[in-house]
Amino acid sequence: MFEHLGDNYFVEFELKSRVAEDFLDKYRQAKAGDIYRWLWEGEFGAGNTIKALTLDRLTSDIRLARMHPSANVQKIWEDLGLAFTRLKINLVPYSDSGCPLKRLLMLAERGKEMRSDTLRFKQDWSFMKTQIVPGMAISVDEMTGFENSIPFHVTPEVPFSKDFDRFYGTGYEIVPRNLFFQYFPEYEP
Repeated sequence: MFEHLGDNYFVEFELKSRVAEDFLDKYRQAKAGDIYRWLWEGEFGAGNTIKALTLDRLTSDIRLARMHPSANVQKIWEDLGLAFTRLKINLVPYSDSGCPLKRLLMLAERGKEMRSDTLRFKQDWSFMKTQIVPGMAISVDEMTGFENSIPFHVTPEVPFSKDFDRFYGTGYEIVPRNLFFQYFPEYEP
């Protein structure tokens, strides 16, 4: 029945399902707009809401991130969205592991050169809806309501909610997945 899809289809489906479930489990306070932003950053990067990254701003962000309760339980990197092109690098564990800050600056800058795929983003949004099950803090109706409340057809940039930032912090940078593992193969899954 699925011979034409090949093995890669099922591997990708399983991987997307696992990453989506991990996100929904870890970020239980996420609203539809937060899921949208997570997917959006994974496809399009940091966007326009982020200030220019400098070494001074990065060290300041690390100091602020240390004050957030989530700083002690974060991994160095997390998947960002379902496109598997970008990673979320958590600043506190990254700096605590001795990784060079200048390399993070370079990686974040290189991320601006990446090409995005609007169709893939919309497919990933639809896929996330399939991962919502009864009993979760969010419903498919909320996802659809959010989608209808924005000009979804142009995939606008929407920030994380204030509650999401308060619960989970903002101490991270977005970098290209392949380059991060090229420079830091020891962190590859």
